[in-house]
Amino acid sequence: MKKLKIYHEKYRKMGLMLFCLIFCVISAPCYSQSFFSKLFKSDGTRRKSTYEKHSEISFGIGTSNYYGDLAPYNRPIKSTLQNINWNIGVDFTRHFTPHFSGRASLTWVRLTGDDNKFEGVANLEQLYMRNAHFRNDVQELALTGVYNFIPETRSFRNRAKLNPYVLAGIAVFHHNPEAKVPTDYAGSEASPGEWVSLQPLNTEGQGLPGYADQPYNLINANVHFGAGVKYKLNKEWDVGFEVGVRYTFSDYLDDVGGYFADKGDLTGISNLSAAMGHRENEKIAAWTGRDREAFARAYYVARGYPLSDPNLYPVGSFPELDITNGGVRNSSSRLNDMYILTSFKIIYHIAPSIKCPVIR
Repeated sequence: MKKLKIYHEKYRKMGLMLFCLIFCVISAPCYSQSFFSKLFKSDGTRRKSTYEKHSEISFGIGTSNYYGDLAPYNRPIKSTLQNINWNIGVDFTRHFTPHFSGRASLTWVRLTGDDNKFEGVANLEQLYMRNAHFRNDVQELALTGVYNFIPETRSFRNRAKLNPYVLAGIAVFHHNPEAKVPTDYAGSEASPGEWVSLQPLNTEGQGLPGYADQPYNLINANVHFGAGVKYKLNKEWDVGFEVGVRYTFSDYLDDVGGYFADKGDLTGISNLSAAMGHRENEKIAAWTGRDREAFARAYYVARGYPLSDPNLYPVGSFPELDITNGGVRNSSSRLNDMYILTSFKIIYHIAPSIKCPVIR
């Protein structure tokens, strides 16, 4: 009797499984037909997508941060906090599918750096003694692909309240690093404290006989990636926040990328080239106006130079440092310069043109 019960239960389960299998086989074509009917017409041609492409334009303003030879990669927090500047930009975005969009953007970026911010920082005394600084206004034209995590739609009602996204792209940019002329400069090419363009001065001997490097280009490119989020305000407007990283193909956003040139060779170009390529022994920092003499004197004395008496050895009589005699001038030789942008955006959804119905 017990065996009959077991067999009965066994065959009941087998019958149930067989019924489910037959049901799936019979119903599968129905689901399949329903799915494919959304993609194809009865004649086999593909149906047109019901998604309506649409566009938006946005204006953004935010911060910029430079990383490179005057803002080392190995101290990211300090480099970020000491080089905060600004950027402004305008974007045009075309939504091609619910998830994928393309963007063209024009951005103006201010980047700066100053070796005098390393005063008193252990193991960075050599950077302080280099005494370089710069400002650089970068004009960037970018093409970017955007992936929206939540499907985009032209309909206000169906548009997500909050939509995060990621992006990646390429850009070309124009830049022109500048620096202030030393406060004690007596040449005729420029005035003390004046901002001058550095690239024409060949501060690392670029293009001179015996120097491998040629003058760097003022037009260059970058690859970028980032993420952002949009928040729906009303039918036509969104606000957003975005962060993007730009890694450039240049090591000269800051005019520092190679080796110290011989001061005599730079004098052959101009006195201004020599003054801007060798700033180690300036008494007053040209940008900040701070007195550098005490630190510079201590730096020399610690390396065996008998310069402790300021009456016998004024700053102007300091010898040329050993590190500047063909030594490495940059501090991140393995990496090119980079900058990070944040942007708070106001976004306008462009209303589509009204389509008149076809008269048949």
